[in-house]
Amino acid sequence: MAFPDVVAGIKPAVVGLGMLEDQRDPLSVVIMGTGFIVDPSGWIMTNRHVAELFLAERDGQVGVRNALARAVLFVDSTGHMIPHTGRPAVSGFGAAPFPIVEVSFPPEPSDGDLHYESVPDLALCRIRTEKLHRAHLDQLPSLSLGDSSKVREGDEVGICGFPLGLTLPRDNKMRQMTAIVQRGIVAAVLPWTGIPNPHAFQLDININGGSSGSPMFLAETGEIVGVVFAAPYEPHSITIAVNDNPVHVDTVPLPTGFGYAVPTKRYREQAKPVQTLSDIIHKED
Repeated sequence: MAFPDVVAGIKPAVVGLGMLEDQRDPLSVVIMGTGFIVDPSGWIMTNRHVAELFLAERDGQVGVRNALARAVLFVDSTGHMIPHTGRPAVSGFGAAPFPIVEVSFPPEPSDGDLHYESVPDLALCRIRTEKLHRAHLDQLPSLSLGDSSKVREGDEVGICGFPLGLTLPRDNKMRQMTAIVQRGIVAAVLPWTGIPNPHAFQLDININGGSSGSPMFLAETGEIVGVVFAAPYEPHSITIAVNDNPVHVDTVPLPTGFGYAVPTKRYREQAKPVQTLSDIIHKED
């Protein structure tokens, strides 16, 4: 299958995850991460470190900031009426924010290291779907997780997400409006190629912060085989002398051109010490 055709089948299910800048303005969403719909009932896969942004503590209970947390779908608005104008859209995409009402991930946090015994940086979020008609949808588009055990070094893959984040535009300036597609190869299977249970894939793709939660898919088939979760941007510390006193300073982290993805098998399989996402439902605020 041609790569543009593969992308066309994946992109509708990719969503931007973020928070309302102004609770009174439903389009004031600041997208800070990426997710993709894995169930038409409203479940979205992303990273734990993204989903944690949507949690807050109140009266000793942890709940979802459902008044602010949003997943933004981008839908073709061609031919549909533009709100408050009385005329149909000729072409283009419309942004449809949906409240995030549930979050699920393992109780044990990841230790931050890339090894198979660590808890994978994965989470699920659920959105309300009662008002899909406002996005001109009868059902949410969704993607199925594939088999990551056969991924090899050198396989061509793509990712789709919001690497630079996004603020929904309120003007006519030229800018990104939907998810960005990137293409590269699997640079390494960690800890080594040929094993059926790798703990991560290293991608020869430039990953930025907003890419977290993006689906990683095989370029030829579109099979979802990973979830982007990190980039090696760590700064290193140096010591400089200020008035004859040593001062420790972190250098500015530079892009490396690489990124990491969690293999889908780490979510799918039940064998210990791998932990699949548990059914932890946080109550609404």
